[in-house]
Amino acid sequence: MADFLMYADSLIIDSLTDQVKKSFDIYDDRNNKILHVDAEELAEFQFGFFLPRLNIILNKRNFNLEVKTADNYETSNEVFLNGEKIQLYTKSKLENSDFWDKASRTFFKKLNELLKKKNINESFFLLYNGNDLHALLLTDRQFNIIADKLKNEPKEIPYRP
Repeated sequence: MADFLMYADSLIIDSLTDQVKKSFDIYDDRNNKILHVDAEELAEFQFGFFLPRLNIILNKRNFNLEVKTADNYETSNEVFLNGEKIQLYTKSKLENSDFWDKASRTFFKKLNELLKKKNINESFFLLYNGNDLHALLLTDRQFNIIADKLKNEPKEIPYRP
């Protein structure tokens, strides 16, 4: 499926290929394309929940992500991704209770910009939300294949941050 398993371990490539072909199982983290993020953890600056797995995926593409909280992150809601500062959400988003979604979208949108600067032709798409939030690293072609295959299940289609 359009090099979908390009970064999977060669020892398990046959079983993963079988999973994708027979049941369109694209959710196996051994494919090095998907990770469980949990929007609450991200929005509460608990990057240790998903950052180790994220860097395993990114390192396979010769990319490393360093995430640091700003000194005043409790009030500024700011972090640094590879030295570039972003505000995950504003005070008004926090008060409106949609800061989990805003933080996740902001984080992965910035990460996608960093990937693009390194000429990596994949970008992160988000899947689900809240505590079930996952991120999928896909080419546009892979995204289109997935969106077409799952067109009758719109909640299963990944979305751009």
